[in-house]
Amino acid sequence: MEVLLKHDEVVEDLCCDGLSLIQSRNEYRFTTDAVLLANFCRDMTGKTCVEFGTGSGVIAILVAHKKHPKKVIAMEIQQQLADIATRNMQLNNLENTVSVVCDDLKNAAKYVTNPVDAVVCNPPYRRIGSGEMQKFDHIAMCRHEISATLADIVASAAKILNNRGALYMVHQSSRLAEICEVCGANKLVVKEIVPVCPRPDVDPNLVLVRAVKCGGQDCVLSAPLYVTDKHGEYTPAAKAWYGTERVVGSSECAGDIDPDCPFDKNANSEEK
Repeated sequence: MEVLLKHDEVVEDLCCDGLSLIQSRNEYRFTTDAVLLANFCRDMTGKTCVEFGTGSGVIAILVAHKKHPKKVIAMEIQQQLADIATRNMQLNNLENTVSVVCDDLKNAAKYVTNPVDAVVCNPPYRRIGSGEMQKFDHIAMCRHEISATLADIVASAAKILNNRGALYMVHQSSRLAEICEVCGANKLVVKEIVPVCPRPDVDPNLVLVRAVKCGGQDCVLSAPLYVTDKHGEYTPAAKAWYGTERVVGSSECAGDIDPDCPFDKNANSEEK
């Protein structure tokens, strides 16, 4: 389907079964941790999923295409990003599966009639006051907890998940203890953790987390996922995790950027 592009927008190839993505040169652009998160999610055939903070919609697109949910509700508080996400669903013929809602994630319960099976979120990693704040508020909101904190995200997910429903999240490894604590306070049990390492000689800087509402106490700590090898090349494991024809999206967890990836060539690309 042809969709209208604005003057600052480009269409990028997601390198996955013909999927494409509209991105603005002036807005927050997705990173490879978003692609990892989408592929970390389990099969959702026939299920309903809500995504918090969809941005341009890349996670919703990949989840809808690969995990086969019946319905995805993609929430985005910033109108300009919600507009891009809506057109991305049209571009990929997913408008019958994915509904884009422009609203605060804390209002998610307004958009679900029954408890949902999954919530997916690639949240802002940084607390207010940590790290350099971007001068543009719309970019800062994607990197810092301006509109929603980690506690807000987990509590909002817990409100709409059914029993045994899962929250999928990627976050900084330094906040893992906080994630476990906040999940526990909201009757979510962390059931699976995948550490993500930029390369073999450094500690993990990201974690992929699956937490289940009213789940049992057992937790699987998986072997680390190494994004690049000692030569700076993407590992076979990372390529398999990305689940695409080649690695896409810039990533602070990956270190050096893939020069062949169109998402990495934009000088205005922002990372969390």
